[in-house]
Amino acid sequence: MSSTCKVVSFVSASGGVGKTTLAIFLAKWLVEKRLVSPLKLLILDLDPTAGLSLSLMDEDKYDDSLTKGSTLVNLYRDYNKGLITRKISDYVTPVKHGGVELNILPPGEDLEQIVEELWNTGRPGPEFRELLEKSGAYNLYDFIIIDSAPFFDVRYTVLSIYAATRYVVVLRPSIVDSRRTARMLRRLMKYAKDFGLSTPDYMARFLGVINLAKSGTIEADALLNLNFVGVKPARGYNPLKHPSDERRKNLEKSIEGLRKVINFSNYVLPLNADISRLEFKEIIKGGKSDDDLKNTTENLLKDIWSHATCQKSIT
Repeated sequence: MSSTCKVVSFVSASGGVGKTTLAIFLAKWLVEKRLVSPLKLLILDLDPTAGLSLSLMDEDKYDDSLTKGSTLVNLYRDYNKGLITRKISDYVTPVKHGGVELNILPPGEDLEQIVEELWNTGRPGPEFRELLEKSGAYNLYDFIIIDSAPFFDVRYTVLSIYAATRYVVVLRPSIVDSRRTARMLRRLMKYAKDFGLSTPDYMARFLGVINLAKSGTIEADALLNLNFVGVKPARGYNPLKHPSDERRKNLEKSIEGLRKVINFSNYVLPLNADISRLEFKEIIKGGKSDDDLKNTTENLLKDIWSHATCQKSIT
């Protein structure tokens, strides 16, 4: 893998945590901040349901990419046929979203079959990484964002782990999500030796991000008690007067347990309609009432950027 190419994979133990939205946010932010040239940024959709691709393309454009063979599946098939003169850029579809140019590699309709074939080789992760290397991904692009399917099918997460150098773990502030995430991380720990890393060094590649937090709830209170930023407490809440709230205490304990395993950004994105619609510019240009959300969003994306580029400014 090129030492100059930065590759970050977005993973999650649960579905519906906003992982894909954050991946798109990061891509748009990198281009808007001119941290990465749009020509040097690639978004790889490693989800068989094509959630990211369909978020940025209409049906006609997505169908056109399938017709032209501009998909990850076609890249894999062609390289298996020995068509090594073609590069990954030949399979990429350019799109414009919110005035920002983005390059996407859609998954294709038979990604499940490709993943099965990779798994049958006995070394799926290295095989997938070699495919990206041979097709020029790590030399043609300065920054690659991978959006994988949730951990319901471990194979997609594992492939994204091998293809990337840094990982963003997205979860909601709930006991179930935090417990699922802990179980996922325990299962992923066994791959540390494949990278020649100790377990602590390998887990340092992961960054936790809490998303979709609702202000004015017990969950928000728990996050504030743990020094997260971005949500507002329940009305009249005082931790000294509510020491026996079992739900809050259990959530705090669960998240604190995760923070002993991986680093977390201290910035939490709230449950917000604008975010769910991907209206990133509306957040950034908002008035005074939106300043808190703007600052939280900016700081969170800076944390992800710092993590992906191995800088040490994670809060």
